Amino acid sequence: MHKKLIILLFMFMYLYTLTFNIFMIRLLPNAVLFGFPLLIIAANPLEQSFAYKKEMIIFFIASFFLYILGYQDMKYFFVVITILVFCCCYFNYVIGSDLLRFNISIIIFYALLSFSSFVMVLNHHLPTQIDRLRSMLIGGELILQSPSGITANVFSFGYQIAALTSFAIIATTIFKQKKIVLLLVLGVSGYVILYGMNRSALVAVGCAVMFFWMLYYRFKVVIIFGLLAALAFGFRTTIEELSSGRKQNILSKNERGQEGNREDLMAENIKILADNPYGLIFEGKTWDEVAGRNPVFKIGAQGLVTSHNAYLMFVTYLGVVVGGILLFFIYQKIVKITWFAIHHLRDKDYALLVCLCFSFMAISINALFHNEWLLGSGCGPTLFLYFSVLHLYNIKTNNADLVKIL
Repeated sequence: MHKKLIILLFMFMYLYTLTFNIFMIRLLPNAVLFGFPLLIIAANPLEQSFAYKKEMIIFFIASFFLYILGYQDMKYFFVVITILVFCCCYFNYVIGSDLLRFNISIIIFYALLSFSSFVMVLNHHLPTQIDRLRSMLIGGELILQSPSGITANVFSFGYQIAALTSFAIIATTIFKQKKIVLLLVLGVSGYVILYGMNRSALVAVGCAVMFFWMLYYRFKVVIIFGLLAALAFGFRTTIEELSSGRKQNILSKNERGQEGNREDLMAENIKILADNPYGLIFEGKTWDEVAGRNPVFKIGAQGLVTSHNAYLMFVTYLGVVVGGILLFFIYQKIVKITWFAIHHLRDKDYALLVCLCFSFMAISINALFHNEWLLGSGCGPTLFLYFSVLHLYNIKTNNADLVKIL
């Protein structure tokens, strides 16, 4: 009993640091501090094979090109690799074929995201006190932007919102909850998105949820969209009030004045890519050289910025061919599993897999508007969901194969 509690505690601490991108507090990286003991006390000795060799190799190559050759940042490279290695080991050896541990991990992950959203709501009402709490919860790191959840930056919180709300909305449908529960989840999710200060999260969740609804409800989705439109029209006065003044929500947030126009940034980035199709690495150039004279990328006190599109920046550094091939291999299996999940939307055995696939879809769409992504040193939620989808699919298909053999 004591061993199980110790394992649960280390699982919680490891997932806490991974979810909130807390890499190091003292001397050791947190992935090592909590992940290594887990491997000793919780690893299943029957789990001999390593299921993620290909992913490790691809991620290593992509990280080497991006961080060593591109950014010339050895520190970020080792941060990404350390987080990746222990995440792979966590799923392969700590969870293994244990579906109960997998489900506990999922519960912990989304419970942490829910708590972070609660902190964000409090941050709107008690800014000073909650900023101190946020700093404490992320290991004493300086809070850079508010209001937000358990993160130093507002934009990082957008990834949490995208993962949490898309999962919650789709899960209530997949697990056939009562309509009142679905309405409640929609209302709470809408509230979190509204005050989460991330319009990119609204787009990401909207795309993922609407795509799911179209697949699940088919022609009935027209009625849903009609009801949502009528609801928005009915509350138009409230919406106008929320979008006016200095209120802190996504309706009143002026991103153009603070972060530049994302469409302009991406358009100029595409021009740079067109001029350097083989990639900045192979052209012998840096981002400062190709973007430094472009006024679009010079924004206020921030100085020179990127296009805020993680995938576009990856291809810009590595080139259309190399970058495109690596992106293909990184997402090939996850796309295949998502396609599998789409064909099993109403199958109870794959309900959780469907929810995780669309949650990962939403958080991946969010990366179209920011720099963090699957290979980003600060995007633990994306990495967790990536391997959650792969691992649950492996568990389910292996169990299915075993049934067929028996």
